Amino acid sequence: MGDLIKNFMNAVRQFTIFDFASFKICLLFSGILLGSYFSSFFMEYVTFVWIIALIAWLLLIIPLIRYYGKPKK
Repeated sequence: MGDLIKNFMNAVRQFTIFDFASFKICLLFSGILLGSYFSSFFMEYVTFVWIIALIAWLLLIIPLIRYYGKPKK
């Protein structure tokens, strides 16, 4: 499993801006598609979905702030 992750990370390091943009667009529209199919299911658990979304957002923002504050070497 570790080798798989290392291989993926090495591949991602070679991505261009266009590759990242297409990846994000793919994720966005996949989420919209899943949301449209399961909208009635998720409306029952909208509070739980918001909690997970906020936790995920915090897990992304905290390292970003930490890395932004570090001086470059």
